Amino acid sequence: MRTWMRVQFFLFFFSWVTFLSYWGVIFDARGFDGAEIGLSITISLVTRAIAVVTLFPLANRLWPIGTITRWLPWLCFALGLGFLPHPGLTGLLVLSAAFGVLYPTLMPLLETTAALGAQRGALVYGPVRLWGSFGFVAGAGVNGLVARQLGNGALLPVFLLALLALALTALSRIGDEVVAAQRSGSIGAWGPLFGHRVFMLALGICVLVQSSHAAYYAFGALHLERLQVDPLVIALFLMLAPLSEMLVFRLTAGVADRWPLAVLMLIATVGALVRWGVWVLDPTVPMLLASQLLHGLTFGMMQVGFIQTMRRHVAPDLMVPAQGLYSALGTGAGTAVMTAIAGHFFDISPVLTFTAMVLCVVPALPAAILLARAEQRLPATPA
Repeated sequence: MRTWMRVQFFLFFFSWVTFLSYWGVIFDARGFDGAEIGLSITISLVTRAIAVVTLFPLANRLWPIGTITRWLPWLCFALGLGFLPHPGLTGLLVLSAAFGVLYPTLMPLLETTAALGAQRGALVYGPVRLWGSFGFVAGAGVNGLVARQLGNGALLPVFLLALLALALTALSRIGDEVVAAQRSGSIGAWGPLFGHRVFMLALGICVLVQSSHAAYYAFGALHLERLQVDPLVIALFLMLAPLSEMLVFRLTAGVADRWPLAVLMLIATVGALVRWGVWVLDPTVPMLLASQLLHGLTFGMMQVGFIQTMRRHVAPDLMVPAQGLYSALGTGAGTAVMTAIAGHFFDISPVLTFTAMVLCVVPALPAAILLARAEQRLPATPA
């Protein structure tokens, strides 16, 4: 199972770097402005939120994890081909809405599969997830070279080729029949999640910190391009983030099981405040590059913290809805709201854009204190 997860994480995140960081660049080159790009991304995030919190668990009731992992990449690839012709604004919005249902759902699907494998002892999450960071780094490097040599218009075919590779390799077996056969419980059985104070506090912190990445994801690369930064430097900028993730995943592999959830999430929260605070200062390009090293805390540490939350407090049949809530609220609806805000402010002032990201993170500080108290009352035990 470890090998299957490594390959899937690598290929998914190889494609994800284009969707996450170059999507705005691609459609800026096609003549769309910041507000239109922000609207298309926001729409895809909204449909993503609906899909991962409802359609994903519903699909997992009908079909086991193994079946979904085998066929979802093919659906994503087929729909992705629709972006090749120039869609116009209406076409872009419709395609973005439909694509937001399918493609981003691959992330909670893979994360859920990895969490189930970690819970069964079939893998250790950090070292396996490390391959996703490898994929992101490789994807950023390839995108940078392609953009420099062939122009931004060639980035979409790179994305589609990565999706095709993901779909082809997904046809192989997961390697753990119990994980492959896992189905989610009914929506009516989700009660224990909403009644679990530790889980809900951890989820709330994750939502706040993950949502604060919206401006960086949607406009970070575009901001550097408007500063006339070389495409290879932009690629380096994007590569530094997953490199810092890789370090965090490696360093926490042996200790995350022993650390309180509040500590993991507080580190991520403070890292986010510092990171976006640097962007608010309208820094030089070298400072922006240096701030990327904090991604290992703002994203990597938070990811480790949520996986630990699921491992300790979520039963196997609730893994899919738990991951669905995380993706729907944190990297879906929450990020959609913050992307809409970022899109509104970006053409006016990047400083205002990242000030909004800082304000998004602030409530996570008192929430981390409440989480620490809740953990003391409820000792963590593996699900």
